[in-house]
Amino acid sequence: MKIAYISCLVMFALAAIVTILQMWLEFMAWDIYLKVIATLGLLFLVILGTALARREYLSDSKLRNEGYID
Repeated sequence: MKIAYISCLVMFALAAIVTILQMWLEFMAWDIYLKVIATLGLLFLVILGTALARREYLSDSKLRNEGYID
């Protein structure tokens, strides 16, 4: 879980840095920039969604093993 949060934070920071650099320096073509940002956004959503689903599954299985949930 911690790895997923760290990787999402790194991707968010990378997207912010790339956006700031693109606004001020325009170091890549806009179509490439949009592809990079879209890729980072999709990876962010997939990793975070998978981590949250895994945490929910593990929490439910723990509660079932302890007899709190049928």
